[in-house]
Amino acid sequence: MSRSGHAEDRDGKSVVVLVNCAGGRELEIVRDALTGPLETPTVLVQQDELLSTPMALDLDTGLLDIAGRRVRPAVVWVRHASACALVAQARPPGSMTPLRAESWSGFLRQVASAATVALPGSTAAGPDRLALARGLGVRTPRTVVTNDVPAGARGLSGPTLVVKTPDFRLFEADRRNWKAYLPSVVGREAVAGEPGSAAPAAGDRPVVVQEYVPHARELRVYQLDGGLCAFEVSKADPSSLMTDPGSVTVTRVDCPRPVADAVRTLCAAWDLRYGAFDLLVSDTGEPVFLEVNPDGDWLWFERKARWHGVSFMAAVMIRELFVRNAS
Repeated sequence: MSRSGHAEDRDGKSVVVLVNCAGGRELEIVRDALTGPLETPTVLVQQDELLSTPMALDLDTGLLDIAGRRVRPAVVWVRHASACALVAQARPPGSMTPLRAESWSGFLRQVASAATVALPGSTAAGPDRLALARGLGVRTPRTVVTNDVPAGARGLSGPTLVVKTPDFRLFEADRRNWKAYLPSVVGREAVAGEPGSAAPAAGDRPVVVQEYVPHARELRVYQLDGGLCAFEVSKADPSSLMTDPGSVTVTRVDCPRPVADAVRTLCAAWDLRYGAFDLLVSDTGEPVFLEVNPDGDWLWFERKARWHGVSFMAAVMIRELFVRNAS
């Protein structure tokens, strides 16, 4: 377990608690900034420490005991804590049974609920958010979720469609199996079961089938408690991030005002303190919301853009939340 080293916060004092349940160094970078220049008492539990770290939450007092150290969680940020993600990302593979994963997921939710402030906030993942966004006045692609791609395609108009399995990388840890899940842009006649087409049969899982939206730009926007960091992403096709990441160009950009307004509208409605948003921008400048990942990674985008503002803003966000909410 990674600790802040402050002696005064070892007996019920307020601290920041960070829990990383999957790969990636995002929370490690945040911890280093908090315990260094920002001088904020912080405890980080890493993925490989989760099963071996004794923890107990006193529901009456709200105190959390971590390996014999009693603290009061003022701010808690847990990443990738769904039961499915815990099973898929467990190291060594197979070390997390479904029952153990569900127990840990429930425990971490309880820890987050005991804190004064929890991140990321509301769970705002999944295609159902598209309908909610549209109801808030934000444009989205016409979308069908189905295990019968030809039937789903027939319900959409337009000559081109996108077929994808959201977040498959988190749940399929072996890259050799990714080919079956890669997002693709296809002609509607190729999947709609029209005469002469070689349409695929119903699959073994539901997938997302969307209209393809012509666009001038693609953006990844990070929202951090009201602050925004935007990157423009240029790639040959939707699967390039997985199949040829070296060909993908990422550039730090100012967030266009209509995009900023859309992201902040959605975060306010969904009570999201943190979220990684994927959006398109039409030729007229209109934002088109594709999806939001409340556990979205950011270090890869920072490295590609050679700009590390998201890490800085994440640490400052946690510091400010801690100052406002520590008792």
